[in-house]
Amino acid sequence: MEHNRSTLAPRGLAMMEVMIAIGILTVAIAAITTAIVAGQRQSVVAKQVIVGAVASESLMSQISAEPYEAIDSWNGYREEVGEMTALSGSPLKGYFSLLGRFVKVEDGEVLINELEINIVGKNITVITFNQVNEAVSELTKFVPEPST
Repeated sequence: MEHNRSTLAPRGLAMMEVMIAIGILTVAIAAITTAIVAGQRQSVVAKQVIVGAVASESLMSQISAEPYEAIDSWNGYREEVGEMTALSGSPLKGYFSLLGRFVKVEDGEVLINELEINIVGKNITVITFNQVNEAVSELTKFVPEPST
């Protein structure tokens, strides 16, 4: 049995082409999978930021409705992850249960240069954070002291 080299060469070449194609396909699938996972992660972060901003705005409006003298009592207020409540006192569910909130109240001043007026008041900061205590949203509002 004599083998002709010319008949073996195409078979070997075809096997090499298949191996190269499988390698290229594997790299492409790995790249696509990585992109999908990164996109999903970014989607989760975006949801947290949006829900965190809504949670911060909600608490900020509640604090802003308080009389000026009562604003200082909110300093240090904290709702741990999963313990956020609505204005009615009922627990917030869904994505809100993955976040917590913290309030800082500090004395502040705003200078209006054109009028040479210095306004005294309070800086209220509401920080929304996630399960690993990373700030997801931070909202600061200046509330001027009422004139007497």
